[in-house]
Amino acid sequence: MNYHLNQQGQTVGVFPLEELRRRRTAGELTGSEYVWCEGMPTWLHLDEVLQRVPPTMTDAPPPLSPRKSRRVLVVTVVASAVAVLAGFTVFAVLAYKALQRFQRAIVATATSSKGGSALAEASKPLQWPTNTTTHAKQLPIQRAFRIRQYLDAYETCNDHHGSYDADARWLIRAWIDSNYGGPLQTNSDVLVEQADKIAANPDCDDPLVWTVLGANLNEMYEQVHRFDRAVKGYEHSRYKAYPRFYATVMLAKTLVDLHRYDRVHELDYNSKRLLKEALQDGSLRPEDQAEFAEILLDRWAYAFFWRNENTVPSIISAAGKPYEWLALMAEGQKELDAAWAARGGGYANTVKAEGWRGFRDHLAKARQNFTQAWQLRPDLGYAASRMVYVSMGDSDISEMRQWFDRAIAAQVDFNGAWNHMRFGLRPRWYGDLDSMLAFGVMAADTRRYDTDVPRNLLLSVYDLEDELKLPAGQHIFGREDIWPRLKQMYEGYIAEPSRASGRDGWRTEYSVIAFLAGKLDVARTQLEAIQWKTSPGNLNNWGRDLSLMPLEVAARTSAATQQVNDAESARDHGDLAGALQLYQQVSTNAALDNRTQAYARERLAAIGLEQRLKKGDWVDFLPDSDALTGWTVEQGKFSRTADGALEVESRDAGHIIFARSPVGNDFEVKGRFEVVRSSNDMFQGGLVFGLPQFSSRSWYGFRIKRHRELGDVVCFSEGWSTSQLITNVTLNSQSNTFDLSIHHHLVTARVNDQTVFQNAKMPDHLSFATSDSFLGFGAYGDSNQTVIRYRNVQVRRFLDN
Repeated sequence: MNYHLNQQGQTVGVFPLEELRRRRTAGELTGSEYVWCEGMPTWLHLDEVLQRVPPTMTDAPPPLSPRKSRRVLVVTVVASAVAVLAGFTVFAVLAYKALQRFQRAIVATATSSKGGSALAEASKPLQWPTNTTTHAKQLPIQRAFRIRQYLDAYETCNDHHGSYDADARWLIRAWIDSNYGGPLQTNSDVLVEQADKIAANPDCDDPLVWTVLGANLNEMYEQVHRFDRAVKGYEHSRYKAYPRFYATVMLAKTLVDLHRYDRVHELDYNSKRLLKEALQDGSLRPEDQAEFAEILLDRWAYAFFWRNENTVPSIISAAGKPYEWLALMAEGQKELDAAWAARGGGYANTVKAEGWRGFRDHLAKARQNFTQAWQLRPDLGYAASRMVYVSMGDSDISEMRQWFDRAIAAQVDFNGAWNHMRFGLRPRWYGDLDSMLAFGVMAADTRRYDTDVPRNLLLSVYDLEDELKLPAGQHIFGREDIWPRLKQMYEGYIAEPSRASGRDGWRTEYSVIAFLAGKLDVARTQLEAIQWKTSPGNLNNWGRDLSLMPLEVAARTSAATQQVNDAESARDHGDLAGALQLYQQVSTNAALDNRTQAYARERLAAIGLEQRLKKGDWVDFLPDSDALTGWTVEQGKFSRTADGALEVESRDAGHIIFARSPVGNDFEVKGRFEVVRSSNDMFQGGLVFGLPQFSSRSWYGFRIKRHRELGDVVCFSEGWSTSQLITNVTLNSQSNTFDLSIHHHLVTARVNDQTVFQNAKMPDHLSFATSDSFLGFGAYGDSNQTVIRYRNVQVRRFLDN
């Protein structure tokens, strides 16, 4: 089954499940991205979906991606036209129009009308009662649930004599606070470091602590070890069922992610037993139903539910009347999944009659369950949100809006309801481009800046960009009907008192939006407000390299504006010498501000290397200044040694650095890397190519690695994924040479004078422009600390294109 991947509100592509799993496994994706496929009731976090069944156990056939589906349709129509043009042109036109009408009818799932104006429903002002809740108001409830399950349980069931006790108490609380609000909020790196410290303590024997250690880790092989130790430790402990259920489900999830399915059936059996026990021993209480419904149907336990949806609803139902609402939700979800499984994942014109019958029958049952759940608890948004999705499949836009309003009455920022409604306004369902934007404007007009509701304007703009099929890096933020609304939205969030702690992040994002919209004065104002210190990560995932954005804004709004603009124009027109001359003048002009001069120096370094590469000769390819001028550091700590080598210290996330000079799509690079030290004798070194940003996918990685599970291998992959070419090789413990050639989308490589790939086809053609084809160094981490040195690296372009 194929999934739509959404990063920072923007759909970046459609990918098979296994591909997403490979990319998450390798660290290319963080797991917090949203994904959706037909058959899912809502957009879910990637980590929740990646717990799905193995490929051999999937229920529905894979859908065609939108692009492939359109190609199939176009090819079909063109082929028909060619056949008919011999004498039946008129009939071909009529047939084509009939096909369009048929497809539109099927998309509407055989309903007679769309039930009203999509624009009218999208534009209808949002109203909410005074007692509606918000996500922020729910956080204390969610935090209290986990305090009870983990911290209170640890205090009760551990004797607190172990040398790890103080560290464990801190980690458990900080883990909860960091996800659900609290005084010990910190970043994931700190949590991982503390978890590693405790795991290395031989005294640690508490299964709940090992559960939390497993939850705070990047490397999945070690994660299996930690969850496995927790599951075994619970067998002789006093802990109740819920933390045991979590560890068991998470162990199965990690094994599935690693394509190790042999234990999944046994773990699922135990998880079902523990779920039943949790409903009996007080782990899960009737007041926990809403929280557990989100866990089971939307979060980390969803894959477990999906694999066992024929039995899990009955387990909950057997718990009796106090859990009736939860049982109805589980049964409704089971029927919703069955509806889409019967229909299949393909586009509407590929669905057979029996598929539509099954689709309608199961949707009717889902409707009955979700409606009954909503009648039982209208104060909870889950059932109404699911009904927005059901209505999209079997009704019309008017009923979708009705259920949307009911979900909002319960929680004004219920994310699932907003996502379903936005999706139903796509042209493939009941809407069009105007109604898509109108819905975002309606959201912004609520001015509920204490919630994420107004930000649906930005998400609607991303949806528009997706429908317009804009190339990576191109945006419509500056459109006359969009920019004023975005400006109002960001300024509202910045002024909102409840958002004060994240104000710098809002200003950073606003500066990027303004920059991409061509509003440089606004971008400068926001950057000045944060002393030009952008929030980490906010300059990534925009489809282009924005690492120099703050300096570029400074330069383009300085006294040297005209010179900078002329220099970039010269570069765009291939006049690299002219661009260098202009930037040289800017860099030596003492009257200019430091940021403008710094930008000029960065451009001098990048364009200078680009000029040398343009000749097609071998060029030295390492930073030539201690400041790493002309290079972008994405991950890791880099420095130059006295003899000119590039040294990198990397931890769990590995390292990435790339030169800002485009190399094109055909090049060869050679050199060597040395292993200075490693915390566990494992190491990785290699190259990155494309737009290498850790949380994106538009790049390739060429890695030479010694891995405790795989041995000595070389791989060429999409990012740090296992969508890759891979082969075994003999590596040296201290120094290894490499020679990589990319030519006409074929890969040839040698490592230590051994041929590892010979004109091998690249795993995929990723979507990045030639102007964003950057080359650099990088490798992923395997829960170890390494120091690598790159030296004697040279690169050349192939000019035969």
